[in-house]
Amino acid sequence: MSMSANRGESFDRRGFVKIATAGMAAGAASTVLGTRHEASASETSLDARPEGGKSFDVLTDTPSFLEPPAVPTSIAHEMSCDVLVIGAGTSGNPAARAAAEAGANVIAIDKGADLGYVPSSQDFGVVGSKLQEQLGIEWEPKNVIVKQLMKDMCYRPNPRLLNYWYENSGAAFDWAIDGVDYQLLKNSVDEPTQEIFIRPKMFPALDGYDYHEEYYPYFHGTLMTLPSSQWVMQNCVDKAQAAGAQFIYGMYAEQLITDADGAVVGAYAHDVDGNYTKFNAKAVILTCGDMAGNKEMLTYYAPQASQFTVFYSRMDSQGNPANTGDGHRMAIWAGASMELGPYAPMTHHVGGPLGVDAFLQLNSQGERFMNEDVPGQNIQDQLSRQPGGYSWQIVDDNWRDELEAQGTGHGYVNHYLSDEEAAKKPWIMDSVFLGYVTDDVFLNGDPAHFKQGITCQADTIEELAEKMGLSADVVVAQIDRYNELCDKGEDEDFGKDSRRMFRIDKPPFSATKFEQTSMLVCPGGIKCDLDLHALTADDRVVPGLYVAGNNMGGRFLVEYPVTVAGISLGTALTFGKLAGENAAREALEK
Repeated sequence: MSMSANRGESFDRRGFVKIATAGMAAGAASTVLGTRHEASASETSLDARPEGGKSFDVLTDTPSFLEPPAVPTSIAHEMSCDVLVIGAGTSGNPAARAAAEAGANVIAIDKGADLGYVPSSQDFGVVGSKLQEQLGIEWEPKNVIVKQLMKDMCYRPNPRLLNYWYENSGAAFDWAIDGVDYQLLKNSVDEPTQEIFIRPKMFPALDGYDYHEEYYPYFHGTLMTLPSSQWVMQNCVDKAQAAGAQFIYGMYAEQLITDADGAVVGAYAHDVDGNYTKFNAKAVILTCGDMAGNKEMLTYYAPQASQFTVFYSRMDSQGNPANTGDGHRMAIWAGASMELGPYAPMTHHVGGPLGVDAFLQLNSQGERFMNEDVPGQNIQDQLSRQPGGYSWQIVDDNWRDELEAQGTGHGYVNHYLSDEEAAKKPWIMDSVFLGYVTDDVFLNGDPAHFKQGITCQADTIEELAEKMGLSADVVVAQIDRYNELCDKGEDEDFGKDSRRMFRIDKPPFSATKFEQTSMLVCPGGIKCDLDLHALTADDRVVPGLYVAGNNMGGRFLVEYPVTVAGISLGTALTFGKLAGENAAREALEK
């Protein structure tokens, strides 16, 4: 089958860096680390100030989003189905397709104007795909990867859910792209010759890369669907429709309908004009996205994330951000419960022209403050705690020769191309996060990387400090100390890997300012079992209600992991498909 896809909005590294570094703090970060169920007592009091500025105490006050709306009294239309999918995005489209292919009568609704996908999304962290086998990508065993993911997230998620992702995500991905006319590139730098193509991310791995030696290991094998995930979602919609599913856009789900026994039997939704439709269903799947666009919910459930500016490009039919916690609220009103936090805001920094490579970092006081050999997600953790919330990445003129010694993964830069080489391979420099940098080449009218990406440059450390607005004495002393540790081959201050300790002594010296990044989404959702049934606070199934994607709990907690790039899309797809299969089975048995 041949398909066409629009590129949507351009979203290369340069654009992403501009967005990421432009996101400034919206408020002071809370020191509260825990979250709580919607109506239970918290051990920590927080004076939160959501939209409108009115404060409330989470110990005693009930936020407005926990109050369900009145049942609509005027119904313009009524429709019935076996399975109702609310939210037709990265989880909802596969859910609708899976349910329809299982024989269920399916209706999928979404408040967006058209196909649900995020234009910047393209990384699918999946394991065991036939395409990966074809490319020679071999993943480490399940216990290795899942154990690392659990470690990255302080052992808070449900490991059995991650096991399911590992065992089933490859097959789910193959299913999602089946029948599409795409080009499969053999490695990360091959030139695409078709509009729709799949590129393995950062593959093959750097020579000598050994995840055992890494503080934060990275597992290579993620598949990038380009120019975005749009064509993957369109394929799911096309196949769902071929199996009889109906998609209705511009439809805002407002609340679920429950029967006398507490089972979910449908939903009320309205169009942009306020006309209500009653949807009767034997099972409902909530795949409405996260809650980062709802400041009150975010402050209540994830106060540590309320400092971030939210960047989310999926809009509803009226041009408003689509990730406003609709599914979470509807599930709560129907008796389900939010999972216990802390939630894991997706705030991975992408750095500057040299990405998040492990070069020296100084804070706003001119002092070194961390082991720089960590991913961008963890760099942002430290920036949130530094005076002013920003830092400076410092390099000397040897940076080109030091790239291949850096770590690898999301946001890293490992390869230098001369301007002449880059001009001959524009597809490399125009792609997202492939880990290449040039000196000064211009591509498609946009400056690409080092000279345009750095903040300031000088021939002496003293002059560089002045341009950064820092004390020259402090900066010189810090760099002298860092050079001393480089000579020793041991980072006695913060424990950075000696392979990434390089003296700073060859002019010109360059500095790139790392400001607060933006938050893409804030995962954290409804408690669920392994079949994706929504659960109550005391772990009882809410009959007829399923959750997937960012409406489900158990996937990501405490810290969003970058051990496997694209694991958010990979799990959304995998669990969307599972929710559709299970909901169809329940509906057809009724």
